[in-house]
Amino acid sequence: MADIASPVNFSLRELAEILIRHQGIHSGNFELSINFQIAVGAVGPSESNVLPGAMIGVSGFGLVPAMVAGPNTVDAAIANPPPKKRAAKPKSTESK
Repeated sequence: MADIASPVNFSLRELAEILIRHQGIHSGNFELSINFQIAVGAVGPSESNVLPGAMIGVSGFGLVPAMVAGPNTVDAAIANPPPKKRAAKPKSTESK
């Protein structure tokens, strides 16, 4: 594993491109989806000082097809073009 001296951050678009390449997607327009979990309850610094509150956590990331192109829409054909097919080698015409 590579040594990382400082945090590595990705934009939403960059993370979508990484997921597109990881999943081997070569066509279509996609956007990153972020899944949240929300919990509600009494929160506060002590039992005598609580208020109704909510906690939000990120539970996952995914890709969704983009219905309309936006600033974070990624074209999979550009981010992860399909591999080029190799030209078939001509068969040898030598006789045995």
